[in-house]
Amino acid sequence: MQKKLLKFLTVAVVLLSLTIYGSGCSKQTPQVQVQNNFDAFMNELFVQEVQTDTLSLNYSLANPEKYGIENKKTTLGEYSVSHMNEDLSVSENNLKRLLSFEYNQLTLKQKLTYDIVKKYYETDLNYGDYTYYNECLGPTTGIQAQLPILLAEYSFYKREDIDEYLRLLPCVYDYFEDIAQFEREKSERGLFMSDHVADRIIAQCEAFIANPKENFLINYFNEKISQYKGLSDEEIASYQAVNKDAILNDVVPAYEMLIEVLNELKGSGKNDAGLYYYPEGQAYYESLAKMKTGSDKSMQEIIKMLDNAIGKGVVDITSLTMTDPSIVDKYLDFTTFPITNPEEILSDLKVDIAADFPEAVPVNCKIKYVPESLSEYLSPAMYLVPPIDNYSNNDIYINGNDAKTLSMIYTTVAHEGYPGHLYQCVYFLNQKPAPIRNVMNFVGYDEGWATYVEFYSYHIAGIDENLADFLEINNAVILCMYARADIGIHYEGWTKKNVVNYIKNFIGDAKVAGLIYDTLLEEPAIYLPYAVGYLEIMELRKEAELALGDKFVAKDFHRFLLDIGPAQFGVIEDYLKLWVKNSTK
Repeated sequence: MQKKLLKFLTVAVVLLSLTIYGSGCSKQTPQVQVQNNFDAFMNELFVQEVQTDTLSLNYSLANPEKYGIENKKTTLGEYSVSHMNEDLSVSENNLKRLLSFEYNQLTLKQKLTYDIVKKYYETDLNYGDYTYYNECLGPTTGIQAQLPILLAEYSFYKREDIDEYLRLLPCVYDYFEDIAQFEREKSERGLFMSDHVADRIIAQCEAFIANPKENFLINYFNEKISQYKGLSDEEIASYQAVNKDAILNDVVPAYEMLIEVLNELKGSGKNDAGLYYYPEGQAYYESLAKMKTGSDKSMQEIIKMLDNAIGKGVVDITSLTMTDPSIVDKYLDFTTFPITNPEEILSDLKVDIAADFPEAVPVNCKIKYVPESLSEYLSPAMYLVPPIDNYSNNDIYINGNDAKTLSMIYTTVAHEGYPGHLYQCVYFLNQKPAPIRNVMNFVGYDEGWATYVEFYSYHIAGIDENLADFLEINNAVILCMYARADIGIHYEGWTKKNVVNYIKNFIGDAKVAGLIYDTLLEEPAIYLPYAVGYLEIMELRKEAELALGDKFVAKDFHRFLLDIGPAQFGVIEDYLKLWVKNSTK
């Protein structure tokens, strides 16, 4: 899963000429003036969004002052219904301003930005109809799970950033107080999480603060600050003391307070099943799915797409077992990829993808490992999106460095590195897109692309080609099965018995099926971006293949997707038709 820094922690780019765009020129044509004003508006939106909290700013820009951003307020932001409603009002006003531009006066690149931003705001406003259904806590993707990594990787570009970070740590308690109050309000409305989910989050929080004085945020900071050039021994010791004090007296108490509140609210949840059983749960899930997938398809169309993909996968596996009777044995005997060192895998992939993908932008990447206190709850791996003005250095976290984990890490590194998140993200940033493009989350595109290339990587991993086919098809079926069961639980009202029986058709193990049900219940729509995003990309590729015939070249199609960048799939399809038309000339 790409580490996309949640809604309020994203990356972005901005141009330097805000005042120039606003001043205009007497010799400019009306069309040029419209285009300049549009660019200025996009920059304004970026500056507005990227300053919502200190983490967003640090992860977005290494040098915010060069973008006209000064007098920064140290904050993690605000999490309250009133603030959410304010954000919706801002989105509504921004949409009105966007619609005031004459679309036909814009350049093709600006039209693309216009189309994406317009649909993004429309989706955001629709999602805002279900404020109290929001949930920022969750065992895997919740803020309490992600925040430790985000704090640990806070970048110290200059000394002022160290001071800013230390001022930020006390804000954790205030932010968690907001969350606690929001959870109380949800509880009053009968919308609080189930006890099972609360227990999982509580256990995670307890694991993170189990040994306060040995907390990894203390040890990690000590190591990072000792390597910062230009500090005296006394200054290093002073910074380390301030950080330790803030972790012990602000961050740890914030987690303790959250644990206390969750324990207090346990038992107040009115629903132990899917979102379907809440008053507006089905409608909310539909809105959530649209936001997470970026698909224009209705829920029924998504269900049909998943069912068809599963059915085709089963047929393909059957066909493969008939052409290669030993394939099941190969699968059962498969315990490791030829390369198991993550750094070597990155290097190997970077070379091997050259035939089917545009040249990678030269950047550095460090492999890091998830702290043990967080390992049980976080994803298998994650990529941290770099600032747009300093994307030459990148980080990938891997959850586990034991021999068993590393033996099967090849395709996971492909998902996070080349030609996955790192490759796609840096390629897009290198295109210098409109600023607002980088502060919008398109998880469906991001995870769809990473899943698409993860499956591709089976075929360049140096394993038997039939086995590569089997692994790709089998994993695609499992992924789609997860997504289909997720929809069943939260949109169609499937019970645990329904889900277990459904999953048993694929894996034959009732106990494992029950664990899958629990996971899907914890975080609705968690698998949809991967499965639906992947299938949407496959549909786009099939459309291009049918239209271009012998002229279809995988490398050109990949370049098209990368050049378009993160967007809704309906928008991408519109531009695919134009690309196909130009490719047939």
